[in-house]
Amino acid sequence: MTTVAPAIAQLVADPSLISLAYQHEHALQVYEFEDTLEVWTVTARIDADVLAEELSVHSDLDQDALDAVQDVAVGRMSFVRVRMFGPDHPFEAMDSYTGDVAGIGEVVLDVAAGDWAPGLQATLGHPVGDLLVMDRVILDPGWRGVGLGPVLAGSAIRRLSQGCAAVACEPGSADGRELTADQHRDVAVKLGQLWQRIGFEPFQDGVHLLDCQLQRTEDLLAEQQGEFLALCQAWRSHHRP
Repeated sequence: MTTVAPAIAQLVADPSLISLAYQHEHALQVYEFEDTLEVWTVTARIDADVLAEELSVHSDLDQDALDAVQDVAVGRMSFVRVRMFGPDHPFEAMDSYTGDVAGIGEVVLDVAAGDWAPGLQATLGHPVGDLLVMDRVILDPGWRGVGLGPVLAGSAIRRLSQGCAAVACEPGSADGRELTADQHRDVAVKLGQLWQRIGFEPFQDGVHLLDCQLQRTEDLLAEQQGEFLALCQAWRSHHRP
């Protein structure tokens, strides 16, 4: 049997079965900042029917057991798209959402002018388009420690960032755990290094930026897809020797 990391061996299902579901709701009659701010929820899961079909091939479960199979939750993400040329002031729209998103807005926008901050314009190769904020990326405990975060986030960004100039995030704990100030700093450093694997770079005041116009962004996502394929192969080698 192939030797794999304990975290991989403990995964409850084949990672290759994971799918991402995107949800964005808005009223037909626009309220407040809905024409400027889009909130997207992305759910990572393994569908019950897909898992049951896989188990029917690779296990001896009877039909009753297969019928009882449920969806497997893997994680969830939230993104906020800010339309820079929408009907509303972009920072006011961000400020109406959450303090975390507003804090990112204060760093990447010229709040008074309602445009990109001068430092950001100098950083981006082509500062024309919308802003996408990666607000939360949370993996369920059973799926942590195997490198899934970057490939999930990178895949979602690839689909949500069309027409965006940049993606911004502020690395930090997002799952509600009580942490000391030192622990918060350690988490921010580790997550900052993790997000560099999909193209984020430190910008200012704890905010990291991903330039959507760089070929490097696509190249890094391709690397993550390669690592994900290796993860799937390692899981199958362990569970189906």
